[in-house]
Amino acid sequence: MLPAGWRRRYRGLLEREAPLAPRTTWRIGGPADLYLEPASVDELAATLGALRAVGMPYRLLGGGSNLLVADSGVRGAVVSLERLASLHRMGDAIVAEAGARLASVVRFAVEGGLAGAEKLAGIPGRVGGAVFGNAGGRHGDIGSLVARLTLLAPDGRLERFAPPKGFFAYRQSQVGDRVVVDASLRLAPDGAAAVRERTRRIVEERRRTQPGWVGNAGCVFKNPPGDSAGRLIDAAGCKGMGVGRVHVSTLHANFFENGGGGSCDDVLRLIERVQGRVRAVHAVDLEVEVRQWL
Repeated sequence: MLPAGWRRRYRGLLEREAPLAPRTTWRIGGPADLYLEPASVDELAATLGALRAVGMPYRLLGGGSNLLVADSGVRGAVVSLERLASLHRMGDAIVAEAGARLASVVRFAVEGGLAGAEKLAGIPGRVGGAVFGNAGGRHGDIGSLVARLTLLAPDGRLERFAPPKGFFAYRQSQVGDRVVVDASLRLAPDGAAAVRERTRRIVEERRRTQPGWVGNAGCVFKNPPGDSAGRLIDAAGCKGMGVGRVHVSTLHANFFENGGGGSCDDVLRLIERVQGRVRAVHAVDLEVEVRQWL
């Protein structure tokens, strides 16, 4: 039971036994005991404080990409940052709240004639999760754009700082147990038409080489040093390999697609099968990139 004082002040969404599969891009996973969408940063801080006060475990949900949820669901609370999604321009920077979609950031930059954010075009998810995992692709990652961060510490303090060297690495950051509240992305002025054209080319390239985002979670494995996980999986003959209703994409081998009705167990068994084949053929152990709520 959450504190009565918190419940009287809370204005965001609260659902019990909330389905999580529709809130993930893989469309897989059972319900959360409690699902919350705080309506402001203050309400987010108060909500996390209330959950800690009663000893209820919680997890943070961004856009639901790069995430595998157990078929049995999640015990405790899932706190979504979806309603914290404002964007505003500050000079040549965009300050984006954690719940802002990367697609919205890219569009905002295009409309404002700001270059740099196009490297995020076609990547799903929201700013908070992208910063936490340093999301990116062949054109670059979000960490290279971050000039300042606001993080919410476990004790409720807001920390505002410029990330030091080494804060971001390949598909990881030093956010740790803090919560991303917003990020200031350092961009550069350019003509809107030029930014739009570069963005269009990147999006078209992704569409040619990767499956659409509904029904998959993005890249399943991290690229090993000096190589590509997709290349290794393809060369090991895994394209099209399937378990249950989930299969390795025939377009890009580092994507697993849910053909409809797939389960977390299907994904986990397919991960093991692909890892085993790649290990046998290439003597390489693939590391899973997708976060797992098991």
